[in-house]
Amino acid sequence: MDPRPAHYTSATHEVVVIALVCMGQFLSQVGVTMILSTMNILIHSFASNSSEIDQSKTVWFMGSFALTVGTFILLSGRLGDLFGLKLVFCIGWFWTAIWSLVCGLSVFSNSVTFFIVSRAFQGIGFALVLPCGMGILGNTYPNGPRKNLAFGCVGANGPTGATIGALMAAVIGQKSWWPWEFWILAIVSGLIGLLSVFMIPSNLNPNKYTLREAWDKLDVIGSLVGIVGLILFNFVWNQGPVVGWSTPYIIALLIVSVLFIVLFFYLQLNVLEHPLLPKSIFTVKIGLVLAIVCLGWGSFGVWQYYYWKIMLNLRQYTPIMTSLTYIPFLVFGIMASMIVSFIISRTKPSYIICFSAICFTAGCLMLSVTPVHQSYFQLTMGQMFILCWAMDMSFPAASIILSDYLPASSQGMAGSLVATVINYGVSLFLGISSTVEIETSEHSTTLQSYRSALYFGTGVAVLGVVFSVVFII
Repeated sequence: MDPRPAHYTSATHEVVVIALVCMGQFLSQVGVTMILSTMNILIHSFASNSSEIDQSKTVWFMGSFALTVGTFILLSGRLGDLFGLKLVFCIGWFWTAIWSLVCGLSVFSNSVTFFIVSRAFQGIGFALVLPCGMGILGNTYPNGPRKNLAFGCVGANGPTGATIGALMAAVIGQKSWWPWEFWILAIVSGLIGLLSVFMIPSNLNPNKYTLREAWDKLDVIGSLVGIVGLILFNFVWNQGPVVGWSTPYIIALLIVSVLFIVLFFYLQLNVLEHPLLPKSIFTVKIGLVLAIVCLGWGSFGVWQYYYWKIMLNLRQYTPIMTSLTYIPFLVFGIMASMIVSFIISRTKPSYIICFSAICFTAGCLMLSVTPVHQSYFQLTMGQMFILCWAMDMSFPAASIILSDYLPASSQGMAGSLVATVINYGVSLFLGISSTVEIETSEHSTTLQSYRSALYFGTGVAVLGVVFSVVFII
């Protein structure tokens, strides 16, 4: 093992900093599954009769959070590189605490729309935390086994956070009052923010900009164009199934979003002096890595959403029972993370990403053919074992590849790119799969419409496998 970096004063200091960064990945997954386990409880809470609220709006419970996490990460990595990774990391935790509190208070508004908007603002906090956390590790560790171990620990917190978040929210929602799941998250986020102020090293950024210099280098125009384009494009795919694709504003916004995205890339490549995305990322290799991660995690978002819908609505499991089925994620995830940390330092990242893409495909395919009343200990539990490998492998492998490709001044951007494509892919492909479900539900049973959406998710994952093979070649 290579020596401890000079940024850390002791082994305890190093462990605490890694733990703080890991909590970003852990709680971002908590933010996803806490909604999935209680989505039926939330629907009943905001309406005396659940039929008064269109059930298709439940896609926004998860989609709005993933949308802002994926979109604003594009900017937050740049903010970390310019204004300081530690500063933006701490602000992200306090922002998360505030909007988690508001999410819980939305119960008094009796408005599901206000809750969905609050969830979107909550996601911005994690958008600030995730890339800056990865940038902190990228800047403190040189390439080597110690860096691989640190990144592997972060990846392991995906399945762990998903399990704990689902179970915690299910117990609170079913046995107590659902706002407390958000208030607890607010308290924890605030405490992590305070601890980060004192424990995260301050001298991380290689470039020391004054406030004026940092503002001049911040791509404000490009950021606004990119954020607006990505939000509108994602909004269309999530809102289209709710209001219908023939609605005029859906068609108009789809066209506008595509134009904004095209304009964003034109500005980045040809016009702006300090683009949001460094030109060094516009390579075939980096493009393939980002596409593989986006497709793999996009299919996982589809799997995750319809897994909960099948268990809650078709198998008639309670939220707590369904959450307990996630326990293998916790066990297998810890086992996989230990092995992955060992494998990463001895295997080419290209092979690891390819294997993770295959695992994403297998998990989605297995759920699409699992009989509703089959024992949990057959195909259902098998999916957990396979998917924890996909989650634990794809995130650290992609982060290491980008961290190695990009210069030290863009380490925050390296973390932001991986987190962007993961969360944006989850939200985007979830919206498209919801369209598939709704369009097929008119002529099929509920199970068949769920499976149609899962077939789409499987196709997305297969495309990721194809790209991973091309990347190896």
